[in-house]
Amino acid sequence: MSFTYDDCYKIKELHDLENLLDQYPDFKITLFPVGAALLSIEEKDNGIWKRFVEKGHEIGYHTFDHINLGVMSPLGVLEDFDKWSGALTQVLGNPYPTHFVRPPYDIISTPMNILCVERGLVSTLFSIGGGGQVDIVMNAIRKGKNGDIVQMHVRNTPESQDIDTSVQAFAYLKSIGIGAATLSHLYNDLLLEQNQSAGCDLETGESLTRICIE
Repeated sequence: MSFTYDDCYKIKELHDLENLLDQYPDFKITLFPVGAALLSIEEKDNGIWKRFVEKGHEIGYHTFDHINLGVMSPLGVLEDFDKWSGALTQVLGNPYPTHFVRPPYDIISTPMNILCVERGLVSTLFSIGGGGQVDIVMNAIRKGKNGDIVQMHVRNTPESQDIDTSVQAFAYLKSIGIGAATLSHLYNDLLLEQNQSAGCDLETGESLTRICIE
């Protein structure tokens, strides 16, 4: 299963998440921070984003200021992604190969689709939504299956309880032998399975869904 964490505004919850993940070194996640949070969190903890990446976690695009991509022009969306990407490069110290976009408000739109084509991104939503009471979200996770994408949040709302849910969810998944993988690994594993491929060099699959992990 792939656990994804949107927004990423809150330093304490990010520290809690980082500490939790350190207890499950085989579990990898995908973070979808907004660009403003990339910069503000870095000011509070210099090197936090680099630590996540160095530990094998992934970072995806979620706009710079949590805006609805559907109301923007295609040019505006491209400029917003480049601004966000610049912030990510600033906090990591080097360019980063971003593969995924999670649109705010879960709105798939024509400008976002143009962005995916122009910048080689894959748009992704989720199959299990977090952001609710721990027992409710855990019930959904217990009904989940291999390949599910779980949406969590780290922001200034009650949905910060998603970190508490993660504590229970990781322990549960480990107990039943299910791991947590980045979206890149999840997508690649699916494509390899579908094509019965032994590697990433198979010349099949759409370019926008073929990430290819070496």
